Amino acid sequence: MLANTSIEYSLDFGFNAITEIPTGLFRHGHGALIVKFEHNELTYLHKGTFSGLMRVEYISLHYNKLTSLDGGVFTNIPAKAIFLYNNIMEMISVNWFDTHSDVRVYLFNNPIRNISSEVLPKINTSMEIFVNCSTLETLPTFHQTSNSFCVNEVYVPRLEFASYELSESFEAEEGWECSSRRYPIKLVCSPCPQGTYDNNSACRECPSGGFYQDEIGATVCKRCDVGTFVNYTGGKTLRECEVCPDGTDLNKPAGYRACVCKDDFTRIHRFQSCQHCRHDGLNCSQDYQHLMSGFYWNWSFPKVNLTEYQDFVENLRTENITYLDTPIEYKHRMPRVFRCPRSQSCKNLNSDTRGGLNGQCDEGYRGWQCIKCQRGYFPVLNSCRKCPKDWIVSLEILIVSVLIIVTLTVVLWPHSRKDLRQYTRSYADKFAVRIKIMLGFYQVIGELTESFNETLWSDTLVYVGNVFSLVDINILRVIARLRCLNENLTMTPLLQFKISLITPVSTAMLSLTIYIVCKVYLKCWEHSDPRELSAKLDKVKSKLCAFVLFFFFVTYPPTCAAIFKMYPTACETFDVVQDENYSISLLRSDVDINCETLGNYQIGAFVATSLYVVPVPLILLYVLWEHCRRDSNHQLPCTGRISTGSDNDVPENSPMMKELCEKHHHGVPAWLDFLCENYKEEFWYWEVVELLRKVVQIMLISMIGWENSMVKLFTISASIIFLVTNVIIFPMKDRFEQLLQIFSLSVILTNVLVAAVPISSDGYVTMLSTFLLTLDAVIFIFIAGEVVVAIYRFGKRATISRRVKGEVIRRYQQIARIFKV
Repeated sequence: MLANTSIEYSLDFGFNAITEIPTGLFRHGHGALIVKFEHNELTYLHKGTFSGLMRVEYISLHYNKLTSLDGGVFTNIPAKAIFLYNNIMEMISVNWFDTHSDVRVYLFNNPIRNISSEVLPKINTSMEIFVNCSTLETLPTFHQTSNSFCVNEVYVPRLEFASYELSESFEAEEGWECSSRRYPIKLVCSPCPQGTYDNNSACRECPSGGFYQDEIGATVCKRCDVGTFVNYTGGKTLRECEVCPDGTDLNKPAGYRACVCKDDFTRIHRFQSCQHCRHDGLNCSQDYQHLMSGFYWNWSFPKVNLTEYQDFVENLRTENITYLDTPIEYKHRMPRVFRCPRSQSCKNLNSDTRGGLNGQCDEGYRGWQCIKCQRGYFPVLNSCRKCPKDWIVSLEILIVSVLIIVTLTVVLWPHSRKDLRQYTRSYADKFAVRIKIMLGFYQVIGELTESFNETLWSDTLVYVGNVFSLVDINILRVIARLRCLNENLTMTPLLQFKISLITPVSTAMLSLTIYIVCKVYLKCWEHSDPRELSAKLDKVKSKLCAFVLFFFFVTYPPTCAAIFKMYPTACETFDVVQDENYSISLLRSDVDINCETLGNYQIGAFVATSLYVVPVPLILLYVLWEHCRRDSNHQLPCTGRISTGSDNDVPENSPMMKELCEKHHHGVPAWLDFLCENYKEEFWYWEVVELLRKVVQIMLISMIGWENSMVKLFTISASIIFLVTNVIIFPMKDRFEQLLQIFSLSVILTNVLVAAVPISSDGYVTMLSTFLLTLDAVIFIFIAGEVVVAIYRFGKRATISRRVKGEVIRRYQQIARIFKV
């Protein structure tokens, strides 16, 4: 095959499946310096196989399956080095060389157990043999001047080449490493020592984990037994594989770590023990902690480091040698995990990836525990809804403002004009009572809904809740919707607190200013009669007092809530680091606010309590006591005729006369009448009780939070007490109005009870959401229906009046025509 082939440098048969080299293959002589048969399937070499290679210096036969060689197989060739390592020879019983050969023979990584004593005396003294002595059953006795080397973890043979061309093949040989020096300087190559393997023509230590290498010239590392690992790089023997640390699964290979963790265990060091994943909300399925859906943690505090943890997680997820390029340990603390008040807000998609480790809020949510709304969203029923178009928001605010103005007009105007002619309750009186009951109900429901952390509302019902939230005439909540028009208009608790302090004072001062201006105008420009001037001023004062009183009455509960939210107890402390005493204090009503910055606001809240929260009901109680209290022990006779200002006087001893006598005797001002006219005589103070009821039912929730068991007990008890009291004493005159009030208190108690009992089933949550919204809607629907019916009746009467008037005119015209005739 090679008879007519001229080869001067290298003859490469490597990396094939050759099982035998024919004898006489090189008999015609060749000038090859290097002959390569590595990585084949050779099992035996015959004598004379390499005859004819007159210039050969290097013969590579490593990584074959050679078991034995004929005697004299390498005679008559000038080889300097023969590579027979990594074969399966167990015995050398014959001499392979000339007695004068000075070749270097590399026999390491063969399981040689015995070298025949007949071979040893024939070995030339200048020959060098490299063999693993650890496998020899008996230590051979070489010629006293021969060079024999035991290859082990201390000694590794080296090859020195006079030129780069001769070393080129060995530099690329697997399992060998050559120095970086180049021609014409001598190049030195050596097989990778124990504990290392060949990695792109460079020897690299076996990585920590389940790897070691007890041979030289290896291309891969050997694996430790299942459940064991080496805690450092460069493991050299199986004995160095130790049992994996606590918390790891000993039934699996260690791989590139100290064994994988058991189920529900986690680690912060790749090669140390695993700890139990004891915190709720954590998924530790891949040896590291990442969030489950519905939970939250925060990495913005000292003692935790998200970037380093991301690097560590990336390291754990790497299942190859490149893990050495990233940190194998997380050296900081882990943040504490919190359950999100609204589990749907904390989606935590892809939380096991580098980008998702921080946790991800659902679309529209942000901030601590994903409570806050993102830009372009507004809060309703503890949910964040996408802002509608600007014109829709503007229209909504306009409608709410008009409703407030209409309500004020309907409630206040009739009372400000009431005189002795109105001896019976008008429809405006009845409507005012309905409005008071509805406001009292929705003000409490609105605050309760905002404070309940466990959200019951399903997405399909949030839109309905948005409508009912408008019924709560809370100016601060209406203004809060302005954030959809401009993010800078967001109504924060701090701004609410400032508005709550400024608004009552501004309203009172504005009313006083209007009264002074009117008084000056009437005195200086109209020059009216003193009695007429006094009557006009009394009328202005009545209207202004009615407005101020009604404004304070409506805004008192939300103003108190805004003040209570600034109390120190309204702050919630969170331990933000696992297994570490490090905490922060956040305002419960706005977790973007750190309570450490609220010193002045908290002082202001105490001052506002002493100057507003406490005095307002006391002042109102005194005014009612002064003007509405019935004194049964002091009755003035009511005789004669009382003029009503019309042509007809009220007859003496008539029912109308008795009613008007009471009015004159007790002197209830028109501007105060809407607070006491619907209550029985002995319960003249009951509106103050109702005012305090609304404050009591929301006070502790605003100050301490709904999660506190004492708050739940107190709120439930207060709701029951007020409900039972109304049922027993029946303080209202009108039976229907009293039943409506009892129904509203029952619905409030139902909301509180449902919120106090955790519901886990999604089916029950939807059902309860529908049930509660239906109950909450009944009062609004009924009053709205009553208004529609009243408008219908008014229109019907107006139509009848027009018909009667038209008939009268027609008859008059007929009579006129008769007389004309």
